[in-house]
Amino acid sequence: MRFENVLVTGAGGLLGGYTVAELRDRCRVSGLDLLPAEGIPHVEGSIEDADAVARACEGQDAIVHIAARPNVWSGSGREIIQTNVVGTWNVLEAAENAGVKRVIVTSSDSVVGFTVFEGAMIPPDYLPVDGEHPRRPTDPYALSKKLCEDMARSFADRGKLEVVVVRPVYVLYPEFECEVKARAADPKGYKGPAAGGRQPAGGGPMWHYIDPRDVARAYRCALEVEEPGFGPYFLCGPTTLAPEPTVDRLRDRTGRETDLRDPALYRDNPHAPLYDLTGAAEHLGFRAAHDLRRVLYG
Repeated sequence: MRFENVLVTGAGGLLGGYTVAELRDRCRVSGLDLLPAEGIPHVEGSIEDADAVARACEGQDAIVHIAARPNVWSGSGREIIQTNVVGTWNVLEAAENAGVKRVIVTSSDSVVGFTVFEGAMIPPDYLPVDGEHPRRPTDPYALSKKLCEDMARSFADRGKLEVVVVRPVYVLYPEFECEVKARAADPKGYKGPAAGGRQPAGGGPMWHYIDPRDVARAYRCALEVEEPGFGPYFLCGPTTLAPEPTVDRLRDRTGRETDLRDPALYRDNPHAPLYDLTGAAEHLGFRAAHDLRRVLYG
């Protein structure tokens, strides 16, 4: 591992747990979270607490910043903006002050504007959507992540920190697979949660997903590579989980044709995601290893 001491914000959460497990045998991992993180040094506190963040950043070489309100249903608009934006500012400022070398900032594919809210979807200008595509968030969560990306860019431009921005799609944890399978069995009639899960199947209108083990490995790749670049890098499984081919489904959802900049991608893999995954592959050496579509459809 390039960095000896790595802080994981949100270490006590679901994705934080996978990330700690991925990193702990390769470096000294510590955590910052309101929830306890087992088996590692831990600062109990919120990313909204600048003093707690500053304490956690002391002596760190790198940070994987995960802590956040994780979706549009995780609070009011004001609460989501407060936690995600102020919290990310606190992490970046404390990292810069503490002499941290690299920060991995977790954004979201939702910044593009193709939100889960039916009345507020902004179709992409072209496929596959890459890091240069305009960002047009229409919900508080997506807006918070856009603002976090802008802050990350500002800190990177100051030249004291390396900052890498990743945009994972819906993280499909094992405890949510029951809902995804129920939706796949009845895609038109599904009203979740319907199969014992804590929340409905996610992934937005295109049913994107990524396995949490893959996200954790992407963080490791972003820490290990010598020159990762800023990104942003989409993190997604190699396929969607929707029954229809991606281009057909997008046409059905938007009522229009979308410019295909790489027609061969969707010819060779009809269920390829909306997003360009070559950035993560070329700059981080990362491609998702888990194709969960096979779990649903064989």
